[in-house]
Amino acid sequence: MSGNVRRSGPPWSVDLLADLHAGALDPETEAELRPLVEDDPEAREVLAALDATLADLRDLPPIPMPRAVADRIDAALVAEARSSARPAPVAPVVDLAAARAKRAKRLGWGAGVVVAAAAAVGIAVLTVPGNDPAGDGNNNQAQPGDTQDSQVSPPLAVRDQEFGPVFGDVLKAQNYGPLENQDKLTGCLQGANITAGKPIGVSPITLDERPAVMAILPGGKPGAYRIVVVDPDTCGPDNPDGVLANSTIEP
Repeated sequence: MSGNVRRSGPPWSVDLLADLHAGALDPETEAELRPLVEDDPEAREVLAALDATLADLRDLPPIPMPRAVADRIDAALVAEARSSARPAPVAPVVDLAAARAKRAKRLGWGAGVVVAAAAAVGIAVLTVPGNDPAGDGNNNQAQPGDTQDSQVSPPLAVRDQEFGPVFGDVLKAQNYGPLENQDKLTGCLQGANITAGKPIGVSPITLDERPAVMAILPGGKPGAYRIVVVDPDTCGPDNPDGVLANSTIEP
């Protein structure tokens, strides 16, 4: 943790405010810093800029990891697991799903914080098309019949409503999974009298090994989020039991 975290008054660095905004500080430091920042108009402006930047980023089209890069990472994970496994009566089982989820989180979360911090100090962020061997610039478009991603990347797994480990991945996603679109999600939320616009992030997950869809909604004030999980097979405007979880994260 950087040395300016314990600073007792303004001005605070943009890096520190970005960590506070992203929930990257330890609970004690955040509890100490939050009321001080809320009393500082300049700090509140930076946090508002971070909120606006996240909103802009959510409107960008998803840019998937190039298939060749994902394959090389998967191969390296398998090779590392084999080299570290010790001889045993029963061969060790490698949880590739957990390893891939950890890989995705490491690749995506830090970049989001850096982009938000850059926006707060007025640095322009440009979206650059990926390298396309065919030269047509459509590397971020899914190809017809391409189903390998669904086979390689299983849904994010949640147990006992511990959403923290998958929060960053869902926040970056706009994948309605079996619900297909925002209208069907809206209908599911109506069943529990939840009114919301476009979710900040949405992704298929498993909740205690049960297929579900997790949505992150605005929490009604800066830094607050609402997490709602629905059963895609049963949820709807007339079924309140289709909502499996409904909680709020307060700043």
